[in-house]
Amino acid sequence: MGCIVALGWVIQRRGLLAGHRISRGTSQDAPGDGAADSAGARAILATLSFTICAPALMFSTLAGTDLAHVVSRGAAVTWATTAALALFTAAVARWVLRLPAGPTAVTTLAAVYVNGGNIGIPLAVYLFDDALAVVPTLLFQLLVLAPLTLAVLDRSGAAPGGGPVSASAGVRRTSARSGWTSVVRVLLAAVRNPITVGTLAGLLVAVVSELTGARLPEVALIPFDLIGAAAPPLGLLTFGMTLAVPMPALTPPGSGSGSQHGSDGEPTADPDAVPTAPASTPASTPWWTGRDRLLVRAVVALAVLVRNVLHPLAAWVVGNAVGLDPAALALVVTMAALPTAVNVTTYATRYGVFDGVAARATVWTTALCVPVLVAVGALTA
Repeated sequence: MGCIVALGWVIQRRGLLAGHRISRGTSQDAPGDGAADSAGARAILATLSFTICAPALMFSTLAGTDLAHVVSRGAAVTWATTAALALFTAAVARWVLRLPAGPTAVTTLAAVYVNGGNIGIPLAVYLFDDALAVVPTLLFQLLVLAPLTLAVLDRSGAAPGGGPVSASAGVRRTSARSGWTSVVRVLLAAVRNPITVGTLAGLLVAVVSELTGARLPEVALIPFDLIGAAAPPLGLLTFGMTLAVPMPALTPPGSGSGSQHGSDGEPTADPDAVPTAPASTPASTPWWTGRDRLLVRAVVALAVLVRNVLHPLAAWVVGNAVGLDPAALALVVTMAALPTAVNVTTYATRYGVFDGVAARATVWTTALCVPVLVAVGALTA
């Protein structure tokens, strides 16, 4: 696995898929150095894995499995620890760091929403020979965490599409849609996730098989097996390519505040620029005045602490308390040690809230997850 990750790093650093070597320290698409082509190649591999290969793997795995493997004590440990740490992070962000609702939601998601697709699936397959290991995590965050967070962002006054909320209006963005319409919209957004579609389709087939006693013939699953087999190596390659990307610039904290976005959706704001105050706060006394840099570092540190330390530790403690066997305990703790998913930055960018912070949390937790996983292996051995 380490060799495949290292290969991904070399591919990205040398621009092998772009035809141009990437200059060290390049953070944006600079003309003539191949950064844009290399970023595009990385995006294509990640998209192929996320939208085609991983869903096929999840479908073929679940379609032929016993549902008892999906609902287990290990799954309960995953759900309980994730929910508890989400509440803990939200409380610290809201009442200790005194963040508004939008940034609190993004901070919470950065701390508990893990990369179950590109990293979780390869780990589950190569370490445990079982892609089902990642299913409880995927279901909880795609069907619970993401919809709740998007609902909070939608209600907090953050403008979908990354546009800032108008401070001169003096009021939060209001919507003509009812509360139920908003909830349905974010739920549909989560359900349309390709991995969710593959997982739910596989679960549906498994339920029908359980009720009727009839199972799909193995030959029907062979195409899904062949395509799904590409998901783990592609995930590890894109993981290594991500590690080779320079740290993104920090954008100033704000709720729907003035972070600028290029045509590719990546943050391009000057980290020293003064953001627009949230609409609910007078422009003359924004909530972040005098503490923006320190606050941003505290938010990133909180996400890294929860993601890389507290979650695997909590999973280990609770797993031991409920009497998980060594194999199940190792599986649960490993899934809890996964890094923050790129989806968090996507959501933050879409609403223009803490996008640079979310990107930094993703990079830091991804870089630190390797020594954390080694420690997890020693802890659960």
